Amino acid sequence: MKRIILVLTLLMAVTASFAQDKWQQKQINYFVDSAVKEFALSDNQKKDLTTLRTTVVMAYVISAEKLKKGEITADEKKEIGQQASKDFNGAMTKITGKSYAELQPFFQKMQEEMKNVK
Repeated sequence: MKRIILVLTLLMAVTASFAQDKWQQKQINYFVDSAVKEFALSDNQKKDLTTLRTTVVMAYVISAEKLKKGEITADEKKEIGQQASKDFNGAMTKITGKSYAELQPFFQKMQEEMKNVK
């Protein structure tokens, strides 16, 4: 239940924040498009992955903003990031049908490639 509330809250924040940073949207699109090609995902899987990726990115953005405002501690920010990553990785394994170990090379490749997305 907490996760559902978190996802809904983050999706509402996404709507407000999307116009804020097109770079983040480009990174999200790059990741999703790469995953679609890598794992031959369907249109429905692509939609699900786009929502999930947006949610995890926004969790990081929102927690960074809250830390900057002094609303949370660095440890709380770290915990939020870890939970968002854990939720994303679990959902990614369900979408792709691959284990986390099988997805790890893709994640590492994306981490490197996305540094150059502008």
